[in-house]
Amino acid sequence: MKKILIIGGGLAGLSSALFLSNDKYNVEILESSPKLGGRTYSFDYNGIKVDNGQHILMECYSNTLEYIDIIGSRELFEFQDSLSINYINDKRELLKFKIPKYLYPLNNLIGLMSFKVLKIKDRFAILKLFIKIKFVKTNSYEDKTVYQFLRMNNQSDAVIQKFWESLVVSTMNTSTKIASSKMFIDMMKIIFFTNKRSSNIVIPKVDLSSALINPAVEKLELNGVSISTSERVISIISNDEKVIEVETNKRKIKNFDILVSAIPQQNFRKIQFRNSNESLTFPKLEYAPIVTVHVWLSDNPLTEKMYNLIGSEFDWVFNNGTHLSFLKSNATKLVTLKKNEVVKIVFSELKKYFTILTNIVIEDYIVLKEKNATFIPDLGSLKERKSVPNLFSNLFFAGDWTNTKLPATIEGAVKSGKDVAQKIDLQNVY
Repeated sequence: MKKILIIGGGLAGLSSALFLSNDKYNVEILESSPKLGGRTYSFDYNGIKVDNGQHILMECYSNTLEYIDIIGSRELFEFQDSLSINYINDKRELLKFKIPKYLYPLNNLIGLMSFKVLKIKDRFAILKLFIKIKFVKTNSYEDKTVYQFLRMNNQSDAVIQKFWESLVVSTMNTSTKIASSKMFIDMMKIIFFTNKRSSNIVIPKVDLSSALINPAVEKLELNGVSISTSERVISIISNDEKVIEVETNKRKIKNFDILVSAIPQQNFRKIQFRNSNESLTFPKLEYAPIVTVHVWLSDNPLTEKMYNLIGSEFDWVFNNGTHLSFLKSNATKLVTLKKNEVVKIVFSELKKYFTILTNIVIEDYIVLKEKNATFIPDLGSLKERKSVPNLFSNLFFAGDWTNTKLPATIEGAVKSGKDVAQKIDLQNVY
C-alpha cells in the first residue's frame, strides 16, 4: 500500500486525505497549527461557537456535497427548496428574489422577471443576457472583465451596480471591473444551468467546525489516517527525480511514496527546498480581503436566515440566532479601519436598514479581518493558475489557488483535493 504524506489540514488537505484513504491509501497529515480546517474553522466565545467567517454553499457544489456525504454530515445543513434571497434597500423595504421550484429552466427566468428591485426594462435586459450565458462559448471572453462583458451585452451601469456587482463580489471577492468574465460565465452556467436545484443555497445549521471539519476528522481516523497538529514542515529534500525526505520541527520523515502540499503557495515558498537544481515557479496571484463582524444585540427580532443589503458598506447580514454576522467581501476599505470604526459602521447600517432594530443596543462584537482571504480571479489569474509546478513525479499540489477553474471557494478547495486523489490514482494505474 502506497504511503501519502499531506502537508496541510485545511479543507484541501482534508479532502485529499478523505478521497485517498477511501481508496485504501495509507495517509498521514501534517498541520502546522494546533487546529484543523485552515480558514474554515470555529472558536469558542463566551460559551458560543463562532465561525471565523460566514460561509454558504450551493447545491451546485457537487464535490463539497460528495465530501459531506462521505463524512456523514448532510443532516447538519439546511437546503433551500428553491433559490430565495432577501434584499433590503435603504428605504427599509424587504424585496425577495425567489425562483419557483417548478418549470426548470424557465423558473430562473420567471424568478428574475418578478425581482422588483429592478425596473421592468432592466429585468428584460438581464433576462436576455441569462439566455445568452447558457449558450455562449466562454473562451471568446478570456480577455474581457465581467464589466466589459456586461456592457457589451447592454447592461447599464445602474443594473450592474444594483444586481451584477453584488453577485460578482459575493462569489469572486472582487469587483466586476477586475473579475474574469470567462470564470464568471462558467460559474453562472454551473449555478443556474446544471440542474433544477443547482442554484439553491445551503447553509450550515451548526458551526463550521462541527459541520465540515470534526466529522471529517472522525471519518479519517476510522480510515486509519494519522493526523499530527502543531507540526511545521521546515525543509524538503529531493533528488533529481522525486522528493525523498520531509523535515519538520519534530522529526525527519522518509517513509512515504507521494507528497501532497495542501497549503497556500505563499506558505510553501517558506519551506527550504534542498538538493534540487530546479526552482519552483508558482502562480503570481493577487489577494483580496474579507471582513466579518459578529454582533450580539440586546434583542434579535430578525426571522430570516440572511439578507443582502443594497448599497450598504456590507454585502450581507446572516442571522445566527444568538448573534448577527455582517460580511463584506472585497473589503479593501474596511480592512484598513480600526475595529471600533468598523463597528460604528455596523451600528449605522443596523439603524439604516432595519426599522425593528432602531432602538436595540449592541452588547458585544468581534471584528475579524482576513487581509489575504482569497486570490483575485482577474484576467491574469487564468493563465497563472496553469503554472502550478510539476518538477517531481511524486509531488502534488492542492488548494483553491490551483487550476480548479473555480473562484476561491469551499468548493474550489474540496475539488482540488479530489483532483489530486484522482491524479494519484491514475499515476498508480498507469
